[in-house]
Amino acid sequence: MISKRNVSWLALPLVLAGILALWLMPGAPAAAAADATWRARYFNNRDLSGEPAWRRDEDAIDHDWGGGSPNAPLINDDNFSVRWTRSINLPAGTYRFYATMDDGMRVWIDDQLVIDNWTPSQQHTVTADRYLNGGDHAFRVEYFEAGGVAVAKFSWQAIGAGAPAPGNAFRGEYFANRNLSGAAQFTRDDAAINFDWGDGAPAANFPNDNFSVRWTRTLNFNPGTYRFDVFSDDGVRLWVNNQLVVDQWRDQANGRFSADVALSGNTTLRLEYYDATGRAAVSLSWNQVPGTGGPVLPGTWRGEFFNNKNLSGSPVAVRDDAAINFNWGNGSPMAGVNSDQFSVRWTRDYAFPAGTYRFDVFSDDGVRLWVNNQLIIDQWRDQPDGRFSATVNLSGNTPLRLEYYDNTGRAAVALSWTALSGGTPTGGATATVISTLRLNVRNAPSVSGGALLQQLQPGQTVGLTGFKSADSLWVEIFRPGGGTGWVYARWVDTSVPVSSLAVK
Repeated sequence: MISKRNVSWLALPLVLAGILALWLMPGAPAAAAADATWRARYFNNRDLSGEPAWRRDEDAIDHDWGGGSPNAPLINDDNFSVRWTRSINLPAGTYRFYATMDDGMRVWIDDQLVIDNWTPSQQHTVTADRYLNGGDHAFRVEYFEAGGVAVAKFSWQAIGAGAPAPGNAFRGEYFANRNLSGAAQFTRDDAAINFDWGDGAPAANFPNDNFSVRWTRTLNFNPGTYRFDVFSDDGVRLWVNNQLVVDQWRDQANGRFSADVALSGNTTLRLEYYDATGRAAVSLSWNQVPGTGGPVLPGTWRGEFFNNKNLSGSPVAVRDDAAINFNWGNGSPMAGVNSDQFSVRWTRDYAFPAGTYRFDVFSDDGVRLWVNNQLIIDQWRDQPDGRFSATVNLSGNTPLRLEYYDNTGRAAVALSWTALSGGTPTGGATATVISTLRLNVRNAPSVSGGALLQQLQPGQTVGLTGFKSADSLWVEIFRPGGGTGWVYARWVDTSVPVSSLAVK
């Protein structure tokens, strides 16, 4: 008699043979180590501790949960975390990895930490470039949400030398050495090259000394001759249309250099910089050489700079400034302009909705402001930290003119305005930044679809236009210096309920 146990053992070879036969059948798919999806584990805490509250597979890490939960009621709106893991097969090459987060994110590739931004923050993107051998690679992405908006996105692309920058920013590649060698430790998009890191570092987990940066960008220039001004401590070199126009690749303190270049149309810029020890600072600006043609750029101030205190004679430099908000300290606005005893005239037209507006001016030293050709602020005298305001009724296209001079010492000037009544359905409602970090202002009520226009400081108050987004997560404001923009409603204290605002 054969027992059930014996039957089981006797059948085992047949079962194994069947499995082997299926495996060897023509057309059977080959086993693959790479995963088709991300394995996601969600935790109701910020440190991925304990058992996950929710598990699922995801095709991509591409989430913008706004102020909500990934899966209510299983996951909290705030104070949650996620771990994604996946094996991915990639051809050999150099890749740029993008981590977009609000709040913190870190990324491991083959157990090597390549992105580490595990701190509360507003939405931003961190990148890292890595060379990978061909084959399977283990990825682990971790994320936590503190409060407010929750955004977690991760992606990559194969890159080559000189990857293009977006049209509205410089592509900055940051190297943990002085000679731009090897792979960049991280890559980010910088709106402008205007940095003074002092004795510090450009970013967390990056060296304070002996580092280098390469910035690239393509811009469309009106026909004319442009003066490029570079400041550097230490080494710097500048290419314009692949021509080396500034070459000062050496240790130096407070180096100021200029080059004039005739341009028309799309132009490639490349600035390379290294810091040795001590202070790390670098800036790049340009202005049109007077008399070489080219209209004022739309939406900007035409600034004329003079090497005297009374705006006399011909300007030594002319350029377009997006806003009047400068603190040059004891330095010069640009190469070719004095550090002291200089003056500036800014002009532009602006279309104001009908209403009452308060203009606010800060100046060290003299300043005067014309609105609609009427002198409304006249403080043309030496003074430290002068703050002045004037209120005007306006409607429609309005010419504006601000004149400024610096005598000696600190040079600083700023202009902004706020709608007090009319011009906005809220009758002068305001929004005050309550975030402890700078608040992004975007051109649309969207993190992914709204371009960054500028940032507001903690505690700064601006006027509300009277509109909110359809989901009430965003409010529209009057931007300091002119124009409107959108900010995330959670990070401002509004003088009227957001629910009372009209939808735009």
